Amino acid sequence: MRAPIVDGIFYPAQKDMLETKVKELLDGAGLGSDIAAGASAIVVPHAGYNYTGELAAKGFKAVLDRDIHTAVLLAPVTRDAQDGLFLCDFKAFKTPMGEVFVDQEKVKALLDHKGRFSVNNYPFLEEHSIEVQLPFIQYLWPQAKIVPLHMGRQNPGTVKQLAKALQEVFGQDIDNTLFVVSANASPYLQRELAQEYAASYLSLCTAGDWEAMLAELQKRHPLPNGTGCTAAVLGMAGSMPRVTVLGTGDSKGEKIVCYASLAVSFQQYCR
Repeated sequence: MRAPIVDGIFYPAQKDMLETKVKELLDGAGLGSDIAAGASAIVVPHAGYNYTGELAAKGFKAVLDRDIHTAVLLAPVTRDAQDGLFLCDFKAFKTPMGEVFVDQEKVKALLDHKGRFSVNNYPFLEEHSIEVQLPFIQYLWPQAKIVPLHMGRQNPGTVKQLAKALQEVFGQDIDNTLFVVSANASPYLQRELAQEYAASYLSLCTAGDWEAMLAELQKRHPLPNGTGCTAAVLGMAGSMPRVTVLGTGDSKGEKIVCYASLAVSFQQYCR
């Protein structure tokens, strides 16, 4: 069991208060665009609900009409990242709303790809980026299972392997699968530099061109550490996906983190 580590800090620690908070956030979130409804994937920030809850809710609002059996949660390792794609051997993750179970069969299928995939619980114990998305999933799809995955250093080879594995493992079940990239649009930097990171990232996202993302990663241009996870989801789409910006924001001040909520609609399902 992976116990919560940011309850009472990033979101309410009491079940009833957390459920009420999630409902309020979803009720207050507009779709932003009819194009986004029924999206196959979302990219949402992972700060505290008081900072980015509204943006996260916009992403989940865009997919609430879907019948989700499995939520694939992808997030970067934000501290001391090593090379690799990290899965865990936890049977479930816990929040104040209860337990959400890990889809063990899908985890095994990803591990069968070997290469950069491995079991490593440490990123999951240290990172909050997957945890903060779980209450939305529990509220909207209480019977859904999850496949949590952390990406270490982002490089083209790792992104390509992840994109291929996602397509092969989830392609046949894509109607009932939601991909959630938990990523901010910039690191914590001086405002001007943070906005530069965010502008480059959002420009690449809205173009829907994962190969352009890979090229920029290869050049080591300034991009946030969630770019690799986003590129992998775009790359598994099988064709150029439509990416809709549902909202943006930042943490305010001279040094900031930029945030964005995106919906990704696959033009054709990868079979």
